[in-house]
Amino acid sequence: MPYITRAIERYLQECLADTPVVVITGPRQSGKTTITRHLLELPGLKETGSYLTLDDENILSIARNDPIGLLRQQSRPIIIDEVQRAPELIRTIKLLVDEDRQPGSFILTGSADLMTLPTLADSLAGRAEFVTLYPFSQPELKQLSFNKGQSDIIQQLLSPNFVPKTSSSLDYDEVISAIVCGGYPEVQQRSAGRRARWYRSYTDAIIRRDINEVFQLQKLDEMAQLLKLLAAISSDALNYSNLGKAVQMDSKSVQKYVSALENLYLVKRIPGWHRNELKRAIKQAKVHFVDTGLLCVLRGINEASIQADRNLLGPMMETWVCSELMKAIAVSEEDCQLYHYRDKDKREVDFILSGYNGQATGIEVKAGMTIKKEMFAALEMLIKAGSIQRGVIVYNGDKVLPFSDKLIAVPVGCLFCPSGN
Repeated sequence: MPYITRAIERYLQECLADTPVVVITGPRQSGKTTITRHLLELPGLKETGSYLTLDDENILSIARNDPIGLLRQQSRPIIIDEVQRAPELIRTIKLLVDEDRQPGSFILTGSADLMTLPTLADSLAGRAEFVTLYPFSQPELKQLSFNKGQSDIIQQLLSPNFVPKTSSSLDYDEVISAIVCGGYPEVQQRSAGRRARWYRSYTDAIIRRDINEVFQLQKLDEMAQLLKLLAAISSDALNYSNLGKAVQMDSKSVQKYVSALENLYLVKRIPGWHRNELKRAIKQAKVHFVDTGLLCVLRGINEASIQADRNLLGPMMETWVCSELMKAIAVSEEDCQLYHYRDKDKREVDFILSGYNGQATGIEVKAGMTIKKEMFAALEMLIKAGSIQRGVIVYNGDKVLPFSDKLIAVPVGCLFCPSGN
């Protein structure tokens, strides 16, 4: 498969120009090694850089027993893959950076969220920039332009004057295909059967190694069962007590295991949106899978089953939109967070995109091709309460439909894959 440009590349180059340590985290097989090797091809880096992978057991052994000796003999920049396997290296990197704070000295990759590992995060404070690399987004797969400011859908969604382009490079069948395939590079050129086999092997490897090695969690069979249960409720509210009963674990243990799956970038918890003016809001989090290809395999869903039963598409599409929003946030110039809204009156909004400056946009996902005014009811309520500034419905139609100056319906393809970008 030829190299595909990643949206994060420009930002990574900026980080390397002014920060001693750049940390690229994300799920295994999302392309972290590929992009770091690509960075070594940049002028001035290819001739001098070193590459170490801690998936090599020999290098891992040296890293754990003689980290100073290992790193002092390397030429900079030093790229270290899967750094979470040897936390001992972090203190040595801190020591070497404090001796020489040359920008771009270290590029570290990890398949666990290193910011959740206190020792690692504290040691790198003020010395490192953390970047998340998810599996391919739709703009990356379509190789759209990533020029600064031109493709920042997050900034556009938060803008009070948001009007997307009216043409899309995705039709209805392509949306279903994208959902079922997922974004991992390894599956892009595989048949449906080969994709499913890869996803099963992938999850088994993570559960059998990373869950135990990184988080020291022992109940691996229960973890595999829990992952399937989470797949069954993806896009729904998290209830740790109910999950605990199903896997015969207490709710605190379930919460710890779900946290581990989140830190390995398999699932994402979306917190409930609440403000002082929203007295009846429920703070309970929802869960989404980071990749819908993995989700579909765990649930036994394929393109034919979605075409035969359109009711399957709703939760799958909601999780897919969540995944694309997460990927867009990771490369956006805008500092923002993703929430959902649900209240005691059973009013829901799938996503609330909240910007650093207080701007917030509500996003509802509809799998159908027709939009009615009543579908905006929950969004209108939040606008009237002053909690959000505008509401967007993402749907499978082919027209951008403004319902008012603050409410608009947008084809999903126009949002993530506009033509002529």
